[in-house]
Amino acid sequence: MDFHKQYRDMNENITPSDTLVQQTIAKMESGRPHRARKPLKIILAVAAALACVSTAVAANQEAVLRVLYQIAPGMAEYLQPVGQVCEDRGVKLEVVSADVEGSTAKVYLSLTDTTGSVFGDAAPDMYDSWSLDYAGFGRGARSYGCSTLDYDPNTHTATYFLQIDDLNGKHIPAGAFRFSFNQLLIGREKQEGVPVTADLSAVPKNAPTENHAINGYGTMNPDALGDMDSYDFLVPQGTLWQSEDGICALIAAGWRNGELHLHYRTDGSLSLDNHADFSTVHLADGTELMCDYTVTYKDFDNDTDYTEYVFPMAYKDVADCTLTGDLYTASNLMDGRWAVSFRLTQ
Repeated sequence: MDFHKQYRDMNENITPSDTLVQQTIAKMESGRPHRARKPLKIILAVAAALACVSTAVAANQEAVLRVLYQIAPGMAEYLQPVGQVCEDRGVKLEVVSADVEGSTAKVYLSLTDTTGSVFGDAAPDMYDSWSLDYAGFGRGARSYGCSTLDYDPNTHTATYFLQIDDLNGKHIPAGAFRFSFNQLLIGREKQEGVPVTADLSAVPKNAPTENHAINGYGTMNPDALGDMDSYDFLVPQGTLWQSEDGICALIAAGWRNGELHLHYRTDGSLSLDNHADFSTVHLADGTELMCDYTVTYKDFDNDTDYTEYVFPMAYKDVADCTLTGDLYTASNLMDGRWAVSFRLTQ
């Protein structure tokens, strides 16, 4: 079952929040090394083999460093300058500065749209395709974090902060490092608190269901689901609501056994990482009710996710409750080969 995808569907970001980035910066400026307590992503890392390219100093390095000094002057002074660049498909990668200390590696980098026609109005997303390789990289588990710090639409330049922590506390060795990625999500858009304007005044009781093998589930209640491979989803009832772009839709609603069931569809989940979070219901008295659990199945042929959110609540409260959702979409996925190599000391 796809636990990682379901976790993202309920919580988004597999990337650190702005608060976490600022906390990291504050710790570094005070001289205390940062250690991630809750890893954003744990994987057994496998070294990637992508083409390496130029070592020239990028023309926009000064502008990017100016951004770093504005965000965190202490951190910018602490990191070692790198200035390695490469370019592919009109997108220039520059690793501006980086540092390795103990079991933590930190990297500042920029991506520049050299054509002015690729990025548009938003910074792209590296779609979890990035890797920072070094000696001994293939051994052990690590936590990864990536956050967009700045985007300048005038220069079409985005600045990012990356951090890797060895979860076993082993020192990351100084020496040769290689940063690479091979995909970019273009036109990334985040919409929070989008009203789901569905009519819940006549939600059916014991609506028809159909069984599907599930690809993932998430729960706030460990006893809610147990160990299952399939689930009885509500049969689609038509489009009860859909987002303006048509990517997300509420396709069924029903109440049974003291629970409100809401069945949503999201298109482009595999090709563009489109996903959404509809895990909150707002009761008439202003109370926010979190879902007890979600279950998901995928239509791989049509690149669509189907997720049912389940909320324990009285039937009398259903008609007057309101729904919102957070939507995460992209317009295009770009493939390419971006990689730079550089050396760091502890």
